[in-house]
Amino acid sequence: MSLYIGYIRCSIKATMEGTSTLSSIDIRSVGEANAVFGSDTSVMVARLRNPCCRFPLFWFTVPEGFYALVTRHGAHEPYTDGNGKKNPVWPSGLHLGSPWLKVSHLVTKQLMMFNTEIKGCKTKDNVTVLIDISILLRVMGDNPEERPGDDPQNVFKFVHEVTPIGLQAQLKDAQAEACVPYRSFGLRNICHSELEGVQEKLFSTEALDTRLVTSQDTKDQEQKDTEGEHDCYDSLEAHFNVEAGASVTEAMRVRLNRQFNKQGIEIIDVIIKDIKLPETIQSQMSQKTMVISQNAMQRMQQKHDMLRLIQEEEIKTLNQTHTEQRKELLEDGKFKCLMEDIKLQTVHAEGDRQVKSIETQMCIDVELVQVESNLTVKRIQDETRLETERIREQSKADSEIELAKAKAEVDMILANGELDVAKIAAKGDKAIFEAEGIAAPLNCKLNDHTTELLRLKAQYALATNDQLVVTGTEGGRAASTLLQANSVFSDVAILDNDQKSRNSMLAHLAVASGAGDVRLIVGDSFLNKIHF
Repeated sequence: MSLYIGYIRCSIKATMEGTSTLSSIDIRSVGEANAVFGSDTSVMVARLRNPCCRFPLFWFTVPEGFYALVTRHGAHEPYTDGNGKKNPVWPSGLHLGSPWLKVSHLVTKQLMMFNTEIKGCKTKDNVTVLIDISILLRVMGDNPEERPGDDPQNVFKFVHEVTPIGLQAQLKDAQAEACVPYRSFGLRNICHSELEGVQEKLFSTEALDTRLVTSQDTKDQEQKDTEGEHDCYDSLEAHFNVEAGASVTEAMRVRLNRQFNKQGIEIIDVIIKDIKLPETIQSQMSQKTMVISQNAMQRMQQKHDMLRLIQEEEIKTLNQTHTEQRKELLEDGKFKCLMEDIKLQTVHAEGDRQVKSIETQMCIDVELVQVESNLTVKRIQDETRLETERIREQSKADSEIELAKAKAEVDMILANGELDVAKIAAKGDKAIFEAEGIAAPLNCKLNDHTTELLRLKAQYALATNDQLVVTGTEGGRAASTLLQANSVFSDVAILDNDQKSRNSMLAHLAVASGAGDVRLIVGDSFLNKIHF
């Protein structure tokens, strides 16, 4: 779609710009046709030079917008439609066939704008001019049913007989012959509607009345200054030239079609784009046409100078008037400013008075509020203190009552506890007494037995001690007792290897026995007298 739009844009551009040559070109495939014809505005015929393919193709395509000629082994192959009718031009689209069936030529269907210049053309007044002419043409290759006068055979004739280069040469020669003597001004192509409008303007009642009035010199002087005195005749002459030029271009188109329709080319339109006169004639004509404008310019310059002087005087008068009015306005403004300053000072004084009054009243109100607030605070403090003392005394009384109740309960609990303890202790003492009464005889026997064992051990120690000497007043009885004790303690000394422990035990034994008339000498040591 984008490729087709680009082709249309290129075609429109080529038609508008035109070309000064008509040519043919070689392309490799039909896919390049749109790009080649769109970029080069002079191409009318494209010859396909297909490169050698590794694999033969059993189909080929014909792009839209072209007349296509197909060959089989180099010979022209016509197209056969569904009705069996043969046509030298193949339609656009995809076609199936043998590999040696291929497109040989593509001829564009678009309109071609061919530009050419005719030099040395003489006008009626024997002036040599240069005419730039554009011819809008096309190849008449459509079906006669769609467009009367066309014939597909014209495409084959154009490709192999006429050729683009031949058409170019014939067009240049035909244009040179078709340019007959004519007036230079107004020669151009024009449509029928525009031509009818020109004729209506030329022969209308308003145009005749206008020409009559201008011929009697009843124009306003200001209108003469802007338009000139001869513009009306120039416009009339221009209208006649337009009509004459239109007839000449139409005659040129008819004459060219009589020559080229036989070759399959249709001339759509002949356009005279430009006519160039020699430089000397151009300067003379421009000077002649500029005389009225120069006169009008001089008159307008005089009016401009007069208006400028008048305007300058008016500006000076206005400036002086404005200066005086400005001074008056300044004085009035100063007076008004002074009055406003006085009013402002009055307002400021009144405002200061009101501010002072408000500040004084505010101070009084603040003092009253502060006094009332202090009294309220003092009253609240007294009430708070009274309530605090009442609550404190009430709490003390309540605490004393609660303490008395708690003490009474504690004393009662303690009394009950002591009673229970006394009962339990009495029960325990009773149990102990009962147990001691049962165990007392047994304990007495145990203690006697233990005492006898100790006595025997003491005597054995005394008896086995070689260093012990026992002396006393009661004879052998005390001595034997000490000997026994020494024998008992001798075993203990051997075990403990402690002489002081042995002496201590003998002394305790002597004290315990109640006899003090015995002396114990152990080695060099001297023991105090002990009574047994």
